[in-house]
Amino acid sequence: MNATQTTSDVLTRAAAAEYLHICKTTLDKQTDIPRARIGKRVLFKKAALDKWLDQKADRGRSHG
Repeated sequence: MNATQTTSDVLTRAAAAEYLHICKTTLDKQTDIPRARIGKRVLFKKAALDKWLDQKADRGRSHG
């Protein structure tokens, strides 16, 4: 974590699922979401989740 990041910029698996409004199992199945494994912990950067969500939204617009 760099000096400009806060602990709220890094989310646990449960917090990331809650942030995206999906269950943890669905989050686990999304293999294109960047994540870091540290020991048994899986962590997600909030900015990466936002970027992933934006990309999903953009793809939905281009197919509709």
